Amino acid sequence: MVNRPYALVCSAVAFYVPLVLMVLAYQRIYVTAMGHARRIGSLHRAGSAPSSTYPNHDQHGSSRIKNETKAAKTLAVIMGCFCLCWAPFFITNVVDPFINYSVPWQMWTAWLWLGYINSGLNPFLYAFLNRAFRRAFLMILCCGSERYAPQGGFSPSRRHSESVNGTSISLRYS
Repeated sequence: MVNRPYALVCSAVAFYVPLVLMVLAYQRIYVTAMGHARRIGSLHRAGSAPSSTYPNHDQHGSSRIKNETKAAKTLAVIMGCFCLCWAPFFITNVVDPFINYSVPWQMWTAWLWLGYINSGLNPFLYAFLNRAFRRAFLMILCCGSERYAPQGGFSPSRRHSESVNGTSISLRYS
């Protein structure tokens, strides 16, 4: 049992404020992704010079918007699961002191375990929604089986060189 101010402050700090921040961040990501999609679509419809001058520009823009849209959807699913799993506990945590602590302990336990299940659910959600995470997850579960390694990826004895922002990087994994 907790008193009313403690229940309100702890719930606000642990759940409601982070929830509002996540919703605002997700909304900004979504608006940005949709803005990019509209601009790319309008450039494509107008037959703009950049796509004809740079043959890979249109393909790169289309691929980029698909990635941004997929990332936004992934974030929405992860955040939705977080809200659905933790909201019952934190709603009960705020309401219970105002109804004279009449919520049964079994309900408290169920809501708390639903929140804990969210932590166990996250790796599976990421694996389901993200190909790179799925491969890494399978490699871990299958003790590093090369069968699940990405094609053209890093192998333990392979040297990989790449240019990032004009700087040459050479990696060697051992």
